[in-house]
Amino acid sequence: MKISQYAEINQILEKLLEGHKDIFGKKLLGYYVYGSLVWGDFDENASDIDTLCLISSEVTANELARIRTMHEEIIRKYPEWDNRIEVHYTPADGLKNFKTVPFYMANISPGEPLHMIVADAEWIDEWYLVREYAIPLVGTDPKEMIPYISKEEFVGQIKRYAHSFRDRIKICKDSYSLAYAILTICRALYTTQTGNQTSKPAAAKWAMEFLPEYKELLEDALIWRQERHISSSVTFENSARTEEFINHVLCSFFS
Repeated sequence: MKISQYAEINQILEKLLEGHKDIFGKKLLGYYVYGSLVWGDFDENASDIDTLCLISSEVTANELARIRTMHEEIIRKYPEWDNRIEVHYTPADGLKNFKTVPFYMANISPGEPLHMIVADAEWIDEWYLVREYAIPLVGTDPKEMIPYISKEEFVGQIKRYAHSFRDRIKICKDSYSLAYAILTICRALYTTQTGNQTSKPAAAKWAMEFLPEYKELLEDALIWRQERHISSSVTFENSARTEEFINHVLCSFFS
């Protein structure tokens, strides 16, 4: 399997796909890769692997235990990818009706262990990215499994999500968390201004031109992102700089 230029990532994706086939059998309808690995600007040292596993019905307790074991085995072999693999274990009917009916799915993502969560209409931005950009390793075109999502719906949810960072930045405990907040806001700003999607680093570089007064902070955020495994504690100065930047963007462009 060669989905990317990175041999190790291809190996991980192959192991995930093999594991899903073994766990779900005929219940597996598709496995999809999206995110920066697909649309470009993937950073082997900092980016995450974003995927979606489409299944015919909700994950059972037994399947959840087997999924957990599979992920643990993969991380034992590839420890540098710990907390950098995201998989949404999504039932097909849930995706078809997500705009009106919340549904349960198993989820593992950076910062969150494998667990069951409720996905509702607020996931519209994630499903838009899957629908528009995902590449199937197995399964049909993602446009056939997810109902149409307009760009206006996508941008609207991006704006709503961005506003949540007013509170989220107050609980950031390390420099990597600050970087995540800053770069997420950069990408949200890029999307609202251009109508397009890009990676966090590319959005930060664009924002340096769009908001040159924050160039130094954005450069720092890119460094903090690279140092995710040796992230330092939040200083008052960096916290204040981050809060000022986020509040400025939200007040000026997301009101």
